[in-house]
Amino acid sequence: MSEHPCQPQNGKNNSRRQGAFQIYTGEGKGKSTASMGLTLRALGAGLKVYYLRMMKPRWKTGELAICPTLHPNLTYRNVQQEWLLSKSRHIPEHVEKMQKALATEMDSLETTVTSGLYDLVIVDEINYCLYRELIPLERAISLVDQRPDKVELVFTGRHAPDALIERAGVVTEMRKVKHHFDEGIRARRGIEF
Repeated sequence: MSEHPCQPQNGKNNSRRQGAFQIYTGEGKGKSTASMGLTLRALGAGLKVYYLRMMKPRWKTGELAICPTLHPNLTYRNVQQEWLLSKSRHIPEHVEKMQKALATEMDSLETTVTSGLYDLVIVDEINYCLYRELIPLERAISLVDQRPDKVELVFTGRHAPDALIERAGVVTEMRKVKHHFDEGIRARRGIEF
C-alpha cells in the first residue's frame, strides 16, 4: 500500500528534505499573500526563511511593518527603491537606477541561495522585474539552476517567463475572476497592503 503524498514517508520526518522551485504567478490577487502563508508554515515547522521583497509600492504594508522582527528564523528584506508602478518604466533614468540596484540584489541573493543556510527562500515580485527587463532572465535562470537540492525557492509576480515555468516543480497561477478594484474601490490597509 502506497503512502499518501502529504504524509512523511514511513511516518518519519526526513532530516534530508528535498526542496523544490515554485512559482506563484497570474493576474489575480494572492501571490505575495500565498508566499507569506508559506513563510508562516515554514517558520512553524522550525525552518529558516529568507524573504526578499523586490518591487512593492513605497507605502508601508502590513507585512513590512511586522516581518522584520516577527521570528528569529526569518530574515526579511525589502529592496529600497523609488519605483513608481505606473510611471517609472517610461523614465530611462528610473529604469537604469533600478537595474543597477537589482543587479546588486541578485549578487547577494545568489550568495544567500547557494549558501544553503536557509531552507526556504522567497523572492517576491521577481517575475515583474524580469518582465520589465530590470533583471536579465539569465540571472534568474542561473539562480534557479544553482539552487542546492534542499533549498525551497519561490518566485512570485505576474508574467512568469516560460523558461522559469519549465524549470519549476510547482506553478500556481492566480486568475482574476472578479475584483472590486474594477468598481473603483481603493486598496484597503490590512487587506490589499
